[in-house]
Amino acid sequence: MEPLEFLAEVLPPPGNGKYCVVELSKNKEHFYVDTLEQALPKIDAWKQRGLDVYFALGTFGDLKRRIATNVRMVRCIAVDVDCNHPKDLPDADGVIKSKAYPSAQAAARAIMQFAEEVGLSGLGSPWLVASGGGVHAYWPFKEAVDINEWKPVAEGFKRLCFQKKLDIDQTITADASRVLRVFDTINTGIKNDKRVREVTNVKFKNAGDHFDFADIRALVERNLIGTAYAVKTVAPSNALVLPGQRPTKEGKPAAVQLYANSVTKFGNIFKATKAGQGCDQLRYYAEHADEDGMEPLWRAHLSIAKKCMDGEKAAAWLSGLHPYDEDRMHRKLAEIKGPYPCTKFDSENPGVCINCKHWGKITNPLALGRDVALSNEAKQVEIAGPAVSDAVRQVLRPEPPRGYSYGANGGVFVVKDDEDANGNKMQRKIMLLAYDLFPVDILVTNKEHTIHMIALRPEGGQTVTLPQKSVVSKEETLKSLANQNILATFGALNDVNLFHYIRASVEKMSNEKSPVRVPESYGWQNDDTFVFAGRIYSKGTPIEVPMAGLENIVNNTKPTGTLEGWQACINMLIRREMYDILAVFLAGAGSPLMRFTGLYGMTYHCAARASGTGKSLALEAAASIWGHPAHYRTGKSTSMVAMQQRLGLLHSLPLVTDEITSKNREAPEWFSEFLLDMTEGRGKERMESGANKERLNNSTWAGHALMSSNTYVVDSLTGARKVGAEGELRRLIEFRMNEILTWSPEEIETIKSLSHNYAVAGEVLADFFAKNVPLLKELVPDIVRKMHVEYGATNDERYWIGSVGCNIAAGIIMGDAHTGLVNLPLDKIIDAYRKRIEYQRIAIRGNKRSTEDVLNEFIRESWGQFVVVNYGTSGGVLAQMGDGGSIDKSTTRKEVKGRVENGAMEGYTDFYIEERVLRSFCATMNFGYAEFKEELEKLFAVKYMPRKDLMSKTGGPPLRTAVMRITRPINEELENHLSVEKD
Repeated sequence: MEPLEFLAEVLPPPGNGKYCVVELSKNKEHFYVDTLEQALPKIDAWKQRGLDVYFALGTFGDLKRRIATNVRMVRCIAVDVDCNHPKDLPDADGVIKSKAYPSAQAAARAIMQFAEEVGLSGLGSPWLVASGGGVHAYWPFKEAVDINEWKPVAEGFKRLCFQKKLDIDQTITADASRVLRVFDTINTGIKNDKRVREVTNVKFKNAGDHFDFADIRALVERNLIGTAYAVKTVAPSNALVLPGQRPTKEGKPAAVQLYANSVTKFGNIFKATKAGQGCDQLRYYAEHADEDGMEPLWRAHLSIAKKCMDGEKAAAWLSGLHPYDEDRMHRKLAEIKGPYPCTKFDSENPGVCINCKHWGKITNPLALGRDVALSNEAKQVEIAGPAVSDAVRQVLRPEPPRGYSYGANGGVFVVKDDEDANGNKMQRKIMLLAYDLFPVDILVTNKEHTIHMIALRPEGGQTVTLPQKSVVSKEETLKSLANQNILATFGALNDVNLFHYIRASVEKMSNEKSPVRVPESYGWQNDDTFVFAGRIYSKGTPIEVPMAGLENIVNNTKPTGTLEGWQACINMLIRREMYDILAVFLAGAGSPLMRFTGLYGMTYHCAARASGTGKSLALEAAASIWGHPAHYRTGKSTSMVAMQQRLGLLHSLPLVTDEITSKNREAPEWFSEFLLDMTEGRGKERMESGANKERLNNSTWAGHALMSSNTYVVDSLTGARKVGAEGELRRLIEFRMNEILTWSPEEIETIKSLSHNYAVAGEVLADFFAKNVPLLKELVPDIVRKMHVEYGATNDERYWIGSVGCNIAAGIIMGDAHTGLVNLPLDKIIDAYRKRIEYQRIAIRGNKRSTEDVLNEFIRESWGQFVVVNYGTSGGVLAQMGDGGSIDKSTTRKEVKGRVENGAMEGYTDFYIEERVLRSFCATMNFGYAEFKEELEKLFAVKYMPRKDLMSKTGGPPLRTAVMRITRPINEELENHLSVEKD
């Protein structure tokens, strides 16, 4: 029979996958073909070169790899029986290791005896090939079968060989990806002395019969009844496949995390084996490692060692028992894809696993080496920021209290000493939580202490708080935790363990760390720390604590995006030379430095009649230093009271408000009041409801307010108002932004990018401020003094100069010399402030009221209620009211505010005015009456008369009262005003 004819008898027919022929003696070349005829030239070429030639027992799929998972169809069951060879030589120690069968004839007889015992002889005869080192026996099927149908039957056949003591190569029979030699080729691998290689021929011995696969299956099942083995039914690979995805049962998070913390040590497997509680196959290997035929079991144990943390050491120990050399060990380790299951161990070395106490209970021996990896070290852990932010912060996870541990990959465990049934000491590691939960700080607010904890859940860090007083009660502690979705794993029985962990953690933290005072406001604190973005900055590492009452501000000041993204917009404004916008921007940065001037507040106003002039951009740029460019600022409907409350919460950071002239505020009167209140640095005092007691006023601040509107408030404050506005004007710097700005598409995108890159500069500034308080105490006053000189300022201008000095100091800090945030053109910005200060000076000079101004204003307003008497007319004395009304007996006192006598002394007019009325008017004009009288006496002749009849020489009733007589020369304007129509 020709080799191809034989192969056609034992391999699936064409169309059932690819055939594989192999040479393993030199290049280890694999050749895949669709028909056996295509393989013949390659087989002949290898034969001519004197190479060993093999064929695979199954056919393969499209993947050109000779692995078990790529096998598709099989058409036989085969066994490989080794025997002694006549030319075997002694080894280096002079020993010839004898195999189970002394000759090929003996091996063939053993095969036939096996067939007789199990009933195979009644089905037909096997095909036999002499391999040169043993005998190959084949039982070919009448038809090829699917690998999934074939595999369990082949495994059963192999176990049947073991039961009947037919000594076969355990790696061949149940693995269709294995290869056997093609007959009519040569065998160059007779294993005698390593110095001698003997070549023998692979010969075809005899042809046999073909078998029904179902008959062999039934025979195997019948012979295995009553044993621990069974031929398991497996769906063939061509079984009906339903569309969709098979539902899976997901592991519980606690179980998953328990597995994630497990480590596997081969040493644990070996220790358990020595104690009679481990792997019987490992025990068997350790006792028989130096014998022939141990290579399959050696590889199986290497597959387990490879997955262990001490695998390299274990692999060397396993290999040294035979011994196998180190290069071969590393080669095998590289080839092994995964751990062998127990069924594979049993397949390679049947008869051992069946007596193992773990048989059927574990998947592979790795389960015997698993332990929980714990960590008790304090370490910095990373906590991801909110979804809108890529920021990652670090917190210190402290050492756990005694008796507790963290999982190496997350989770909290309690470690308890225990004994097994044999009295052996052991430790039980009980998981309390599937994620880390640990205290960060003890917080104190109004003498109430709160535990601040972090839960490192898979979806991100979760802040957990509970009153410290609750930890004295298990029920209160567990209820507080449950309310925040913190529950002990594995049921209520673990609740007690969780409570004791929390209690021990809090006690440890209380003894080791001072409580942290929870800030009630942002910015500077009394201890020179600086609060920003939910963190307390100090000379050390910033700490993050929950801040009740500041949640809205915290949410809008979380650093978001990149510093480079934020700098792109500011640098664009510098390139465009927009110095007014940069001056307002810098006022946002300089706000926290007002603390070092002794002043409490200053207001900047951006005014423009039209849109698109940059006033909103200026506010957004300033706000972006500390928070979201739009959400940081207060809304246009925010009341004055609410703004003062926000000022108190921001404390040192700027208040940013757009559109201050909205409907619910009356400008400029509302704004006038705000300007004065802002520089007071303190909110209004209020009484507690229902009690004769003032509320505690925590609304204090020292900073800037940045505002905008479509009204020029300086013009409003200096317009027709009864009350002078000099005080307000000295507390305000107004930027008039009238130029319509144009932007390129790229610049528009850069401006929009502020909404994705903000508060990153504030983070840098907050850290710098807290770490450099002594520097700020010197720098800010020094710059303020220089600004006094720069602008030639007077003491009345201290608000302007102090605030601008803070801004310039902030600009210096933002430069490369300190923080490297941005290099601003400070000389140009100083000039921009100069223009606005000069504008304010002009407004104040034009808005000053003199004593004469007040007197004239009183006369204008009250003229209709003056009795006007003209002397020297053709008719004598003419008297009437200033509004032209006649005077008679019905004229009442309340209609009269004074008397004017024109011409009693030529060229002069006498005014008789009640002091009471004039004093009230000065008060409405915010003008001191004493100052008024003093100045008035310098300007005019003034006489005080205890009784004067304001109705004398008129037809009215007598009206005697105390008056002030003011005698003024008549100028042209006054003459026109005082003249009355003559009859």
